[in-house]
Amino acid sequence: MTHAAHWVPLSQEHHGGLMWQRFTAYHFAQTTSQVTLAGAELRHAAANFPIGLTETAEGWQAVALLGLEDNQNLLVDDQGRWRAAYVPAALRSHPFGLHPDYPGRLCIDQHSPCVVERLDAEPFFTQHGELARFPAQVLTFLQQRQQGCRQLSKRVTALANAELLAPWQPAGYQGSTPLYQIDERAWQALSAKQVGLFWQLGAVPLVYAQLQSQQQLGRLQLYQQRKATAESSAPSSDPLAQWQEALSSEAEYDWPSAT
Repeated sequence: MTHAAHWVPLSQEHHGGLMWQRFTAYHFAQTTSQVTLAGAELRHAAANFPIGLTETAEGWQAVALLGLEDNQNLLVDDQGRWRAAYVPAALRSHPFGLHPDYPGRLCIDQHSPCVVERLDAEPFFTQHGELARFPAQVLTFLQQRQQGCRQLSKRVTALANAELLAPWQPAGYQGSTPLYQIDERAWQALSAKQVGLFWQLGAVPLVYAQLQSQQQLGRLQLYQQRKATAESSAPSSDPLAQWQEALSSEAEYDWPSAT
């Protein structure tokens, strides 16, 4: 079962009587088709997902493509199992997160089934009203990830300003977000001095990670094909289709004579 995330700042006043439990499956991510990446994730992400470059209201971002359509995550199976060897940091902190409307505040996805009232789960706060140890650690993790995303955004922006990005339409991609890739020909035409400047900026690993990651597109295409095959072979729930199927098989039945 999926749900729409609803981020609210965590507070003793509103959530002191609630608890949380660690997720055991990734059903909450089944409609997450893209996640923003931090610089420290590039090596792992390139080995598991296609990496696209997008221009958002917050600036340029590097994103992991998890699906080929909006609201589709092909890396979560029907049982909620994650199909890749690496899980993006953006998904590992559920049900916690950050929201631009509440800077510096730890938020929770209030619609998540991981937010519970059971006494055998984990507390959000200590008896003194402070964040419990693990939520406090999650806040530090999220803040570090946020800083890593901002640093990577600056590198993508520098590449865009140097006209080193080109529109990218991966095979099978039907998402509404326009994607960009490294313009490999333009990159190879740079002088050694120009490449050196991008080394100093820390953008060179991003360039090669994005180019290398495109080989992972075949994994998404394979999962998409399997999904389409499974859906086409599933029994129809349409009453008319069921009646037509039964009628076409009437030879298997001993129909009563009309006399």
